[in-house]
Amino acid sequence: MNKLVSVIMPCYNDGKYIKEAIQSLKEQTYPFWELVVIDDGSTDKETIKIVESLESENITVLHSKHLGPSGARNYGIQCAKGKYILPLDSDDKIASTYMEKAVHILENDSDIGVVYCEADLFGEKNGKWDLPAYSFEQMLIDNVVFITALFYKEDWEKVGGFNVNMKQGMEDYDFWLSILELGRTIYQIPEILFHYRIKPVSRTTKFQSETNRMKEAYRQIYHNHKDFYERNSEQYALLLRDALIEQIHIRMQYEKVLDKAKILTKIPVIRTIIHWMTR
Repeated sequence: MNKLVSVIMPCYNDGKYIKEAIQSLKEQTYPFWELVVIDDGSTDKETIKIVESLESENITVLHSKHLGPSGARNYGIQCAKGKYILPLDSDDKIASTYMEKAVHILENDSDIGVVYCEADLFGEKNGKWDLPAYSFEQMLIDNVVFITALFYKEDWEKVGGFNVNMKQGMEDYDFWLSILELGRTIYQIPEILFHYRIKPVSRTTKFQSETNRMKEAYRQIYHNHKDFYERNSEQYALLLRDALIEQIHIRMQYEKVLDKAKILTKIPVIRTIIHWMTR
């Protein structure tokens, strides 16, 4: 029986981190895995040199030309031999028991299609990654499942892979919604087993800094899964209303703090005026 986990690792000029990522795979308690590295047109000489040296018995190196994260992952998964797929970016790491625990969950519950975990941050920022706990309701509003999650290759085939037309990002969110549309569920292991590297500048930080790009991506998500949202329209509408009220409340609290700060900055001036009037 095929119990192989295919780890899919796109790499673009991240050679200085990739050996750490691979070392975290070599430390896995689960022995049945292969690694597919996709060099997506790297231009950094050191990265090219490192990637070329990786080929081994359970490491396959593929070369592509600027397919982007979605295209590179699809290319890697297409060539993968495993029953299970685990994307891992070349600058991140996983804990030694992640594969073993995730595979065990998939093998013991046929309803579950995706397994992920809790995570922490390292690099430019350290500490637990403060993501909301998983729920179906939360996924209707926003993505809480990072890309390094275990899923079935056959499900990837059923949904047509990662959507390469998600030009603004959020291709992972789009993919998870497609898996939910299959009737699968998502399970979160209540343990930190994924380590996410924070870099000074990344694709994610650029995306989050541009409001119009975010709006466009979320709008595309909705249209890509319109039937899904329509089937859950009442629940979706109520969740959006709750989210709006929460944002209004946060803004009101923020404005109160600002008003208080303005008053405090004026106190020295008021005292000076009183002093001169009472001389």
